[in-house]
Amino acid sequence: MKSKIKILAITLVIVAVASLFLYAPLTNALQPNEDQGSDVEMLNDMNFEARCRCKPPLKAWRVWWFLNHSEPTEVNGAAVALFKNMLIVDTGEGQIRIHLPQAWTVNGEVMMREELFESGYLSEGENITVKALRADVIDKQGLCVYLLLGYEIINQSTNHAYAILPFNIET
Repeated sequence: MKSKIKILAITLVIVAVASLFLYAPLTNALQPNEDQGSDVEMLNDMNFEARCRCKPPLKAWRVWWFLNHSEPTEVNGAAVALFKNMLIVDTGEGQIRIHLPQAWTVNGEVMMREELFESGYLSEGENITVKALRADVIDKQGLCVYLLLGYEIINQSTNHAYAILPFNIET
């Protein structure tokens, strides 16, 4: 009888240790570290179907929808500020927020969107023209919600800044 209890106890200990060896690497694989920040965030943004490649990721669907429902537009006004990836432009009739991609080219030099203000290309109060793609999300009587994605900025000196995007825009 004692040998059966010993065998059962040893078996339970072996199963517990084996479970730890299987469980620990799997949980550590899902923990982000400093080197993997953006890749892990991208994986966390995707749903289960996207990870198993059954369906495109939700983010890709949003981009596809935006590109299929957008039209080119121009916004003229004074640059107010850059806040959380958005350029705020005062058009005289109100303020408009335009999402700016991260990287831009100005006179053949690549710079980040924050550097547009830091380098002196843009300054507060400067009159600018922003070429953007506009997609109406809601367009009802008395209410219009839309998204703007800037792809070209022309400052007072008529210098052009072009967004670095994974696709080309011709108008």
